[in-house]
Amino acid sequence: MPPKKREKDADSSKNPRMDHIQADHELFLQAFEKPTQIYRYLRTRNMCSPIFLYRTLTYMRDRMSRSHKSRINFKIESILDKVQSRQKDSPLPALPAFMNITFLGFYDKTLDSNACMAHVEAILLKISHKKRKDSSSPMMQMSVGTADIVINPSDSKLPALVPSISISTESFNLQGGPLAKSYILLLKVRCLPSQNSSLETDEPLIKRRKSICNNVNMHMFEESKLYGTELVVYDKHNRCLLTDGDYEVYLQEVIAPTKGSPKKHSGWEDAEDLDPVSNSVDAAAKGPSVKFKLTWSQEACNQLVERPKPYPVGENKENVPVSANNNNNNSNGQQEKLQIVYQFVYNNNSRQQTEACEDLHCPWCSLNCNTLYTLLKHLKLCHSRFTFTYVPISFGARIDVAINELYDGSYTGSPHDLISQPSVCAFSRNGPVRRASVTHILVCHPKRPKPNLSEFLELDDCDYDGQRPFITGHNRLYHHTTTCLPIYPKEMDVDSEGENDPEWLQTKTMMMIDEFTDVNEGEKELMKMWNLHVMKYGFVGDCQIPLACSMFVQHKGKELLLKNLYRNFVVHMCSLFDFGLVSAVCLYQTIQKLQEMVGETGAIRNVLRESREAQMDIWTKLVKSQQSSDNTKNNETTSKTPVGRKTANVVGVQRRKGTPTPSDGPLRRKSTGGESSRKRLSLSLNKIYLVIVDGLKYSYRKWKIMQRIFNKKC
Repeated sequence: MPPKKREKDADSSKNPRMDHIQADHELFLQAFEKPTQIYRYLRTRNMCSPIFLYRTLTYMRDRMSRSHKSRINFKIESILDKVQSRQKDSPLPALPAFMNITFLGFYDKTLDSNACMAHVEAILLKISHKKRKDSSSPMMQMSVGTADIVINPSDSKLPALVPSISISTESFNLQGGPLAKSYILLLKVRCLPSQNSSLETDEPLIKRRKSICNNVNMHMFEESKLYGTELVVYDKHNRCLLTDGDYEVYLQEVIAPTKGSPKKHSGWEDAEDLDPVSNSVDAAAKGPSVKFKLTWSQEACNQLVERPKPYPVGENKENVPVSANNNNNNSNGQQEKLQIVYQFVYNNNSRQQTEACEDLHCPWCSLNCNTLYTLLKHLKLCHSRFTFTYVPISFGARIDVAINELYDGSYTGSPHDLISQPSVCAFSRNGPVRRASVTHILVCHPKRPKPNLSEFLELDDCDYDGQRPFITGHNRLYHHTTTCLPIYPKEMDVDSEGENDPEWLQTKTMMMIDEFTDVNEGEKELMKMWNLHVMKYGFVGDCQIPLACSMFVQHKGKELLLKNLYRNFVVHMCSLFDFGLVSAVCLYQTIQKLQEMVGETGAIRNVLRESREAQMDIWTKLVKSQQSSDNTKNNETTSKTPVGRKTANVVGVQRRKGTPTPSDGPLRRKSTGGESSRKRLSLSLNKIYLVIVDGLKYSYRKWKIMQRIFNKKC
């Protein structure tokens, strides 16, 4: 039993150690994974749209294939002299007059053995492009020639004569207007079966084709397959895309339209029903093809010409290897190839080592550096997330790669570029836009040491090698306190925090007040002035209402009086007093300040005088109309009283005279001094006032207060 326990203890001590090693290895992979992914992405982006050219760097002079010695004696006039001398030495050749197409054969492995020849028709399409996208471009077809070619000719028995077609360049002129035209060459190939294909004759192919065509009926001609393809001769920019050369064009089968309705019915197709290789290049290579040779010349070719020889492959400059074109190196001897090993270090321990390689390509961005010094300089400056240490070894060099703990990966540019909508690119702005004032250090000329590999033996911290931003200036981003939106550079000079009433909000507020239908125009105008005043100065509490009233009279008092809104403002102050927002002292002081402004300006007195006179005229007219209506009502009541009932008349007379009636009821108290008539008049005036004062309905108490204030003012 005790030995078994010792074995268990030994196993338990080994497992944590292995787990620790495995966890440490996972941390090592994670540490190098993120920078590697970043540099791989940057490599792909720089290949598509490079930020700068590597050959312009001072430590990559080997990538510059040309010298700049001629710049010393360069003059701008020399460019014209060179062009003129070149034109004199080599005059422009005459433009070709014909485009000759020599057909070499039709190749299709799927055809039966009974098909021996194919009929080729060349059609030239002229397309006039319109500027409007909604209209279709007009197109014109013109047949330029036909030919009969051999199907699947063997390499051992090639025909000596082959057919040819000549197309005049006059067909490509821009006749019919200045519209841009493109020219497309359409080739249609039809394979016809042969009834006497088993007979071996020594007749030429053309005579055999005539005999075949005479014996083939129309039904067989319709059942034959038709292939076609398109070749752009001139595009819409008048560029010639077909030059001299040997061509092999793959064809596609042309499906003839059905005899029924020409309507096209759309339908759904399953992914399983589709051909997986229908759109691949391999499938197109297995299909039918036509080989021909195209030449531009001054003379037209015959219908049958000798089989031309293909162009030699060596004449094509694109097929020449790079080593043959790049012979600018002055070194005659072959340089010794260095063996480079990359060793990845994590926590001061070597974790992984690559195999020895002879090329000087950067493992992260695949850049060919040509020399070891250039490679180390590139790794140090362009991949600063790592640290690189050069260690010379017997067969070459070893580069120790470690994580740079001092790397600052924060954004050092302008923060406004991150929140700009739209982008800050120059071509995406509609006009000039103010941006944050920063200084970009575009040129930095430190003291460059001579190229030496000893600078990579140890990690040194130099002034010009440190990771410092090359942008100086104001790089902070502020936000609005009310909306939390970022403050753009164009808004820096405007104190936006004090702007609680922008123009759009003022317009919106006035539009909302105008939408009310149960208030008059005077009350609308007063509420516009009051709301804009409160919105501008930001009164938010009940305790600030007295201050708001005082400031309103101070800033808007004269405007209010000139607009004849005195009564509306008095009613507004009474409403504030009724709701307990202002005290009686505040009400009295506010109205008193407003009344003091009346004596300052004569225009205000004239406005109030005219308003009072108009009001009194309306009151007088309404009182007279009310009295006349009361008199007519009394006359109607007296006229309706019956004459035969004398008792009622006596009772009415007694009531008017104040004498008691014959009934046993108590005696009424007579009114003295005409109080009842004055009360009725005051009530009628009260009703009239409620109707005519700017269309507002006020209580009797408010009307009395306004009447006392108005009489005191006048």
